[in-house]
Amino acid sequence: MSTDRRKRHLKILELISTQALRTQEEVAAALADEGWTVTQSSVSRDIAALRLVKMNGVYRRPEVVARSVDDPDLHRIAQALIGVETAGDALVVLRTPPGEASPVGAALDRLSWAGVVGTLAGDDTIFVAVRDAAAQRAVLRELRKAAGLR
Repeated sequence: MSTDRRKRHLKILELISTQALRTQEEVAAALADEGWTVTQSSVSRDIAALRLVKMNGVYRRPEVVARSVDDPDLHRIAQALIGVETAGDALVVLRTPPGEASPVGAALDRLSWAGVVGTLAGDDTIFVAVRDAAAQRAVLRELRKAAGLR
């Protein structure tokens, strides 16, 4: 996936988490307000790729069931995580809707995964420092599994 498409997908996920967008045209207009030039057909493809659903008439991420319903921290991660990327061999960068990074970072801290040195959370971004490339791969695998991301 291209970097521009990935950024557009993150923006769409952010927009639907902060606004009640009911149609593809409204999604396209909200993207245009943010400086993106898109067509309705590209928005349609984005919605399909992101597997968005309509709930009460507005676009939302589908409800994700965490691996363990008994673990509220995994559930918190599954509900809020919208993107995962690497930066070098010792950093994982997580994206959440605005205001969700701190609770997700705290959930990650409580999970105490092997290889995680620490987390730093802002408003919608979390940096997860890991010991090495092997730990990074393990953390990526667990995060993507928990959140249903690819």
